[in-house]
Amino acid sequence: MNPPGPTAKADLLLRRLAENNDESATAALFLQLYRLSPELRHWLRADYARDAKLRAKFDSLAMRGVPPRVVRFAELTEDNGSWRAELRRLKKQMPGRLYGGLTWNEVVQLVHHYQAGTLDPGTFLLVRQWREAGKASPALMWAGLAFLESVLPSGKRRLLKHLNQALAFVRKYENKAERRMAVGYADWWKLNALFYILRHPCESYSTRDLRAHLATLNLDIGGRDLRRFCKRHGIERDSQAGRPRKRLLARVAG
Repeated sequence: MNPPGPTAKADLLLRRLAENNDESATAALFLQLYRLSPELRHWLRADYARDAKLRAKFDSLAMRGVPPRVVRFAELTEDNGSWRAELRRLKKQMPGRLYGGLTWNEVVQLVHHYQAGTLDPGTFLLVRQWREAGKASPALMWAGLAFLESVLPSGKRRLLKHLNQALAFVRKYENKAERRMAVGYADWWKLNALFYILRHPCESYSTRDLRAHLATLNLDIGGRDLRRFCKRHGIERDSQAGRPRKRLLARVAG
């Protein structure tokens, strides 16, 4: 009697490892990326196919010891000067640190930190986004590779433990009724304070405004806790706001 076989998912993994070499796996990945990315299809058909100089430039970039980070395919074309000039112009017009001295990405990273709680934020986000997508996008493939590179060469199991915990945690987090309990009170108010900051770009924030917002969510947070939270993460506070009573006394004295 044969032993019970692996599940379909596990069997797929085994077959891919047993039946592929580097060349066949590269071809399969390339076909999948080509199918998933309209931008890649356009770039290959138009720019790359027609321009020998661009092909040589791309080869030199790709074969570097550390390839550069590429945000858009426009960066891999010969005629990308106007796009870069426009990007520089927009950056000058829009200050990056609009959120109490932090950038959008810095605040978003703090959001992920408090959403994850005691879990590794990257592992939590990988599980959450993969479950939401239902399949592997190019961004998730790239992130998943980074996860495996963090685990397999070193043999450290910390992230594997976090992955197992994240699978259960994300199921609770996806349920709105259980989300607050899953995150925990101490992180829940901080998370909502960060959401407020993202929705209200400002050079600095008054403790009073943050407290008032949290109060609308039935979160009674003291000013000292909010000041400590802002100081810890480098969020600028509006020190000129003062308390309403102080302003009233100043007007009466005047």
